Amino acid sequence: MKSYRRSAAILMAFLLIILMGFATEPVLAQKSPATSKGNAAEKPSTAADVRPRAASASDIKFPELKQTEAKTAAVLPVPGSLQRQAVGCVFPMTGRFADAGNKALDAVLLAAEIFNQRSPSPWKIIVADSGDSVEKIKQAVAYLADQKKVMAIVAISGTAEANDAAREAQKRQVPLIMITSKEGVTEAGEYVFQHFLTPTQQIEALTKYARDTLNVGIFSVLYPQDDYGEEMVRHFRSEVHKTGGKVDKAIPYNKTQTDFTEQIKTITGNKIEASETVYATTEDAQNSSSVDFEALFIPDSVLRVKMITSQLAFYGIKGLKLLGPSLWHSPDLMKKGVEYLEGASFVDSFLVNGFLPQTNDFVDIYYSAYGREPGNLEALSYDTMEMVLSILEDQKIKTRAEFIRAMLTLEGFRGATGSISFGGNRVAQKDAFILRVQNGKIEQVK
Repeated sequence: MKSYRRSAAILMAFLLIILMGFATEPVLAQKSPATSKGNAAEKPSTAADVRPRAASASDIKFPELKQTEAKTAAVLPVPGSLQRQAVGCVFPMTGRFADAGNKALDAVLLAAEIFNQRSPSPWKIIVADSGDSVEKIKQAVAYLADQKKVMAIVAISGTAEANDAAREAQKRQVPLIMITSKEGVTEAGEYVFQHFLTPTQQIEALTKYARDTLNVGIFSVLYPQDDYGEEMVRHFRSEVHKTGGKVDKAIPYNKTQTDFTEQIKTITGNKIEASETVYATTEDAQNSSSVDFEALFIPDSVLRVKMITSQLAFYGIKGLKLLGPSLWHSPDLMKKGVEYLEGASFVDSFLVNGFLPQTNDFVDIYYSAYGREPGNLEALSYDTMEMVLSILEDQKIKTRAEFIRAMLTLEGFRGATGSISFGGNRVAQKDAFILRVQNGKIEQVK
């Protein structure tokens, strides 16, 4: 009998151990992003005529992600489990780039009409914080794709982490529309789109304008000796060659450099001498100098560009047509030293005082909502969300694959940043804004 009882006890203990093993699977720790700004069902408690305040990181409780790496090449969502009305946003709400993330969030919430008191928004905007690291942006994409099961994700990203976010979206088969300058990011796969005026597109627009409008055929380049500068010179040489022009010289300089005398001597063929006066008017700027090129392209920040152009003026190099990328479009442009850039042309995808009606409408509603003027990032974020929601308004779009097919057919979408179309490479084809410094102000010329 004792032997029987002992055997029964051992058997019960063995079964208990097995049952406990089944009950100890790991659970992903999470908190739902709970905020009136992240959920269309929650409305501000203020009256209907009170405009929404700007979003901030303190308004949003972000999920604590402990996402493990998937072993399979693709992680498929459970069929029929998608939140069709939900769109994810991967923005840096904390860390060094939190200000940019908050501005982007303000814009997408405005596009989704989350604060429309008279007509409640049907959309649900779910935000995941990408912080300022590669791991966090990958975790944010995984969280929105697998746990929140959004139909699509809008993300802003720097060049360092863009490819990682793209690969994560492709692996999890969730449409990702990236606002990033990183070239080639859509090569990750068919689920990745890019909405940005890329460096290649900027140079195409700039060289075309220089040839067709400024009648320039011979160029020189001063550029920073870093990855960005060398990439821009490569694109510039290629595009100028395509249009039948010529790059006379391309001279690099150190990123920390402040004295550009040697570069100016080289690029002008040593034809420099100190000038008694520094020009500050359009008439003076148009007095021709005896150099072997007609326009100078400087792909750098506006602060360094001002150093270079002030030294060009000091050495009497006048009459050059100055050309630049979207980096020039900065609040610092209008500060001290703008006189050295009089008549200069550069490109971007947005201007607050632009002449497109869609641009003006966006600026008006953004200012009415937040009491400040929007910038390029806000305009791109607004247009991106507008495009996503315009597709989801079609009730026939029920799956992520159907969403992708609809994105590929999007053509001539009119937004605050101009006309937008997508094709087979999934990079937005955009109309560049050609901007010019005229009488100390920025104006759109095309």
